[in-house]
Amino acid sequence: MAESPTGTKRLDLIEVLTEAVGRMGEMARGAGPALALTALLALAGVLLRLPQGAGMLLSALTLVAGLAAFGATTRIGTAGDLEAARRAGLRPGGLQLGKPEARLAGATLLCALFMAIMLALLAMVALALFGGAGLNAEAVKARDWAAVGPAWKLVLLSGVTLVVLGAPVLFAVRLCLYAPATVGRGQMVSLTATGLTNRAILPLLAGLAACAVPGLIWLGLVAAGVLGGRAAGAVAILMLVAIQWPLTSAFLGAAYRRLETHELLGVWQ
Repeated sequence: MAESPTGTKRLDLIEVLTEAVGRMGEMARGAGPALALTALLALAGVLLRLPQGAGMLLSALTLVAGLAAFGATTRIGTAGDLEAARRAGLRPGGLQLGKPEARLAGATLLCALFMAIMLALLAMVALALFGGAGLNAEAVKARDWAAVGPAWKLVLLSGVTLVVLGAPVLFAVRLCLYAPATVGRGQMVSLTATGLTNRAILPLLAGLAACAVPGLIWLGLVAAGVLGGRAAGAVAILMLVAIQWPLTSAFLGAAYRRLETHELLGVWQ
């Protein structure tokens, strides 16, 4: 971690990623049972044909187990080490539903609401601009770009498309430290998490992209036809729970501890 001349903390991407990878063992020891339970329930939902009532019950149980696992991995990631997480309230196996998990659920819903509002606004703006642009729909379908419309309109709409696609990604990166901040501060944190990421957007984006490599490999296998159907769903669940989820939590926790300006609570309850 480094500081700018104004005292604002900056993020060392390599340092944070190295710590995140090195803490995967702690994630397995501290949150393994909670993650395994979540994976088992999710796999049952993918692989088994259940009546509607049983399916809804299984989905509810999966959400509860997932919340416990989310809380466990976030606690471990936010703490400096596994023992610190245990001293702060982490229970054996990460199987717990306490106030931190309730706050995480609330903060997640708030962040999802803000994201949905942004997406709705962007969609309305894009529809209004594209609808009023007067482009030749038949030429678009035929990919005859010369006949679609004036070049300046195409350039303008291309810029709008980039904004519509890029703004949600940027907003998600700005919010990405909400979970460790919620645990570390002992209160729900949503939009205020953006204050932590002011000078760390690019390293956070790069780090999250690195953590998403397993998912990108899975997408490549699906696109290549190697995986499909229920097998693809099962592999996705195993990849997410075993690698991507704990790795991302470790990365975000490590980044949060380097960027946080508040004093972390000694006990998370």
